[in-house]
Amino acid sequence: MRKNLLVSTSSFVAGVLMLLPVTLYGNPDQAAIAKQMSPSHRLQRISMDLDFRPKTRPSEGKLQGYDPAVTTVHVGDRIQFVNTDDSVHTASGFAITGQVVPEHYKFAGDPTKATGRIIDTHEWSTGNVRAHGGKSQIFVAKTTGNFYYACAYHLGKGMRAVIVVQP
Repeated sequence: MRKNLLVSTSSFVAGVLMLLPVTLYGNPDQAAIAKQMSPSHRLQRISMDLDFRPKTRPSEGKLQGYDPAVTTVHVGDRIQFVNTDDSVHTASGFAITGQVVPEHYKFAGDPTKATGRIIDTHEWSTGNVRAHGGKSQIFVAKTTGNFYYACAYHLGKGMRAVIVVQP
C-alpha cells in the first residue's frame, strides 16, 4: 500500500510538472513555442595553453594555444576560458570578423584588462587569467560569425583561435 502511494504521488508530481507550461501559457501550442524560444544555452570551456596545437590546420588559418582552436557555439551559448598553462594568458577578441585569422593585429584597448562580456566584432578580453587553473568571466555569443581572439602576451608566438557562432 505504501509503495502504491509513493508511485501515485510521484506520478501526480510528474503530471503537474508536465502541465505547468500549459498553465503558464494557456495552451499546449503556446507552451511549445515558449520552450523553443528559451533553449538551454550551454557553457563551452576553452583551455589556454601555449603548447597546444591542433592535429590538423583549420581552414581559418594557423591557430594554436587554445583547445579547441576552433570553437563552434550557437547564439546565446556561454563561453569561459580556463588557463591550464604555467604562464598568465589572455583571450582578447579582435574587432574584426572573416574567414581567415589575421597574421597581425594591434589592440586598440588594453587587452590585459577584462573588458566586455559579449563575443562580437568589438574588442573584448578576459584580462589576465592566472596560471594553473585560473578561470575567466563568462562571455555570451550574441551574433553569428567567425570571431578571432589571441593572447596579448603570446600573439607573436601564434597563440590565437576562433569562435564560430552559428544561429
